[in-house]
Amino acid sequence: MPEAKKGRRGANGLVVFVIGILAVLLSFLLRVPCRVPEWDVAGRFPGLCSAQVDPGDLSITPGTMLEGFFTGGPSGDQPIVVGMFTSVLGWMTTGLAQAFNLDLSSNTVLDLTVVLTAMVWVVVIATVAGLSGKQPSDPVVMAFAPTVLLVGFTSWDLWAVMFMMLAVASYIRGSPGIAGFWIGLGATVNFLPVLALVAILFMAARYRYIGDFFVALLSSAIFFAAVNGPFMVTEFGRWREQFSELMTESVQNSTLWDVWNSVVAPRAGLELNTGSLETLSLFVVLLAVVVVLLVTVLAGKDPSIVQVLLLLLIVYILFGREWSLLQSVWMVPLVVLARRSWIEFFVWQAVEIGYWATLNAPGGSWETQPLFPQGSWTPQDILAVARFLVLIWFLVVVIIDIQRGKRALLIGVHARNM
Repeated sequence: MPEAKKGRRGANGLVVFVIGILAVLLSFLLRVPCRVPEWDVAGRFPGLCSAQVDPGDLSITPGTMLEGFFTGGPSGDQPIVVGMFTSVLGWMTTGLAQAFNLDLSSNTVLDLTVVLTAMVWVVVIATVAGLSGKQPSDPVVMAFAPTVLLVGFTSWDLWAVMFMMLAVASYIRGSPGIAGFWIGLGATVNFLPVLALVAILFMAARYRYIGDFFVALLSSAIFFAAVNGPFMVTEFGRWREQFSELMTESVQNSTLWDVWNSVVAPRAGLELNTGSLETLSLFVVLLAVVVVLLVTVLAGKDPSIVQVLLLLLIVYILFGREWSLLQSVWMVPLVVLARRSWIEFFVWQAVEIGYWATLNAPGGSWETQPLFPQGSWTPQDILAVARFLVLIWFLVVVIIDIQRGKRALLIGVHARNM
């Protein structure tokens, strides 16, 4: 079983909690202008003010609060596992309010989804702190990662990131069954935590402990079915529609393929056939996954599951069919653990946010104008290419780190090889 070195903690629980709450408050302050109607920030910067997690999405009627327990919470639009939490806590809050004759309105009801998301981020920070050993800077840097502050608390993806990191920590500590439990819960929010299951498979292939993978697979399938099963039965059409959209999505803007055709191809004279981009994307992703498997199995030193999972996530983001700034939020805890190079980290964050800013800036002026009078490269073009160069850099240096083996020892490697 995989296991980490024990007895080392980089930060105590109170410090982690305070850091997490401060990060949430800072993220909230960034969106205060969105709440001032006179400034029209939501109209001028829609990317900053848009959010899946909207305040006031909970009913204030205790009798209807639990009806959405298996179908997406009181409002019916939340991921299943999130809806379970908000349904129970919403029922308790409104019930206590009635018991004590407190008058609650849509403007004063505690926004439990935001509070829960804050607690989720504290759990992620604590998990990274537990894996960091004597590296107290790791959770601090991660807590205040610019991309997380900008978009992390606007989406349910942070829940899936938490489940993914808990799965990684459980596997490192020798519990593939518990890791599967977290993967199963994470898959009800977003399918990206399933990459952790693929990473467990690759680790099992290296060490020939295939039982670890089957335990994790069975556990994740059981808990995914337990949580998602009632929704699939009662709302099968809605579930099938969501699943079909995931499987049949086309190549979107800002992906490697779109940037190549719009930015690189006009200068290089090599344009990709737009009609076959979906097939090309799938083929390249599968090929890159095989390369990650070979790197894992043939590495001269023992790799960590954190490194393997980071490679898989980079492959998905680099060659996949969609792009969102939220994808960098997925990478943040893994990059912090696997690299621990803060200059490298903040350069990557600056490039991601810079490109996001060119897409969300109002008016369309500086970001789409040539940077130099005699050239044709705009800031948006430069940052679009820089994004992929940074991802390729991470891909290369993590593979080199795996070959050297030193960084893996700081995170946790297979117990029988320590």
